[in-house]
Amino acid sequence: MSRIKTSNLKTRFAIALFAVSLCGVLILTGQQPALTAGPFTAAQANAGRGAYATSCAACHGANLQGQNDAVQLAGLQFMGDWGPRTAGDLAAFISAAMPPGQGNSLSAETYINITAFILQQNGATPSNTALTQNSTVPIRAIANGRAPQGGGQGGGKQQAKQAAQGKQGKQADTGPRGITVAGEVKNYTPVTDAMLRNPDPNEWLILRHDYKATNYSTLNQINANNVQNLHLVWSWAMNDGTNQAAPLVHSGVMFVNNANNFVQAIDARTGELIWENRLGGSGNSQRGLALYDDKVYVTTGEARIYALDARTGKNIWDSLIGDRSTGAYSTSSGPIAIKGKLVQGLGGCSRYQNEKCFISAWDAQTGKEAWRFYTIAKEGEPGGDTWGKLPNLFRAGGETWITGSYDPDLNLTYWGVAQSKPWMRPSRGSGNGETQ
Repeated sequence: MSRIKTSNLKTRFAIALFAVSLCGVLILTGQQPALTAGPFTAAQANAGRGAYATSCAACHGANLQGQNDAVQLAGLQFMGDWGPRTAGDLAAFISAAMPPGQGNSLSAETYINITAFILQQNGATPSNTALTQNSTVPIRAIANGRAPQGGGQGGGKQQAKQAAQGKQGKQADTGPRGITVAGEVKNYTPVTDAMLRNPDPNEWLILRHDYKATNYSTLNQINANNVQNLHLVWSWAMNDGTNQAAPLVHSGVMFVNNANNFVQAIDARTGELIWENRLGGSGNSQRGLALYDDKVYVTTGEARIYALDARTGKNIWDSLIGDRSTGAYSTSSGPIAIKGKLVQGLGGCSRYQNEKCFISAWDAQTGKEAWRFYTIAKEGEPGGDTWGKLPNLFRAGGETWITGSYDPDLNLTYWGVAQSKPWMRPSRGSGNGETQ
């Protein structure tokens, strides 16, 4: 079995960039810890209210709710993005990026006061300590995203709306886990690299049919003259939720992933369920899965990749993608199998943190990470200058929603990425370089 050399693939890795829209909301649940007093004074927050109305409200809204391309500055989304960061980080970012295209055009004191006001509108209470850009207090230690008592400005309605949306679209499965239907695929043939390079027309081994992602079958038995003779042979009810699966078919078996991470093997001829593995978790079904050797590979919305025995559905290994110390990642699509490696994208990268979004490769047999390619360039790296003078901390985004494609002749894999964050180009300070 041939394997990719990490160094070679790194140097021959191609990324195709295109802009797609992305909207992610982090819902905070459970018991919240007691908050400490904010590192700002009431006078600073009061002065910041007027400065915000003059310089910020036209874009971000009078109630900090955000509108159009201007992000929300109060509520759960704000806390998801800024909770792990410090009050000083927020002040520094606002000073460098706001108003759009006119960073540092206001006085240093005005930027500090606006920051104090924003913190207050997210539930922080003032103290006798004046805010400075050197503040190291984490925002989540002083704020909770809730509007202050007494009807002050804030994101209360937006927060309630997000919570309702979160409950509607992120329902967790509380049923049994693991193998819930036991069975075995008979006479299963392991999938080889040669089979993936030249897929049998009677099978569908790769998301969108082949490495080139043509999404087209070369079978010609069904044509314009006989298509009217097609009729229903069997149907299958998938698990409740948002299903956007793309089943694979091999050796007469259809492999499909459902909402809440139900993975099933179904006899493609009869519609009979062979085995089912409920991996647990929550969220929509992933947009794809992969077959390689004797395994089927799936991911979950929480950005965990699983290798299941294609014959029985039993878990062989699973690996967590990314560092969870500063928040949760996500993913919406499965991997692509290339020469013994599983190349996988990543989502949930809108937070301001040091680890950027990346595409990674995992050993198909062991589940060990082989390499990763960051989709956001830092200072001093190729493409890093396209972000202007924006500090590394505030360079975010670059998620991969959809599984990439592959050219075996050139040994290149191609991936599209979502837009960078902050969304507005002036806020990124990138001029005509890095695009939306």
